[in-house]
Amino acid sequence: MAPPRTAKRPFWAAFPDEELLDLRLCDLRLQVAGSRLAPLLARLDRDFASKGIARFRPYAWFSTGWFTPHGTTGFAIPFYLAHPRLLRLERHLIGDAEGGSVASCMRLLRHEAAHALDHAYRLHRRGSWREQFGPFSRPYHATYRPRLGHRGFVVNLGHGYAQSHPAEDWAETFAVWLAPTSRWRMQYQGWPALRKLCYVDALVREIRNLPPAVRTRERVDPLDEKRVTLREHYARKSARLGRARLRGEFLR
Repeated sequence: MAPPRTAKRPFWAAFPDEELLDLRLCDLRLQVAGSRLAPLLARLDRDFASKGIARFRPYAWFSTGWFTPHGTTGFAIPFYLAHPRLLRLERHLIGDAEGGSVASCMRLLRHEAAHALDHAYRLHRRGSWREQFGPFSRPYHATYRPRLGHRGFVVNLGHGYAQSHPAEDWAETFAVWLAPTSRWRMQYQGWPALRKLCYVDALVREIRNLPPAVRTRERVDPLDEKRVTLREHYARKSARLGRARLRGEFLR
């Protein structure tokens, strides 16, 4: 992903790692508008429009990770995706950058948008939703161990993520259905997961012209309110990842 031509070069773009790590997260002064994420969010809007979803679009903000707070109709995007310098730092310190390529970022954007849509229309309250995906009230755990290759679940983000919680099963299924190049009817033919995809298709046709029941612009844990340094942030993140890997589990 190349930064937009109009983007101004941040004052920290040429900092060496040690100097960059001493900055506080809020000092990065990042905004979604005009960032390298803006064109991809515009692409997400077009995905929604192509499916006839007329009355709802999610909003986004930068934070320390990918998440959609319960009850909000928007989602957080990890700050390192805002600029190539931050992306290099993430890859150097963590070994990977979730959403670092255009394709993986779009998969994540569609996934988080599914949570936002669910909250906007309170879809998980429907009995039909629970029949397909399970109870939304099931406890959320920080890590999970999937049964890889299970045909009852679609594959979008990998690592069997749809198996981690009913809400994630919904989001993964919606993300596969939403992708403009998806041939989901053919790809999942013969899989039990196809039933869920057909349900998503019918459900969206039902709600796509309705106004959302919930409208919010709340930003939870936005980057501009975080006073910790990048050094502190990465120390904590590395520790969490290390503990999960020792147990052979995946972080959520």
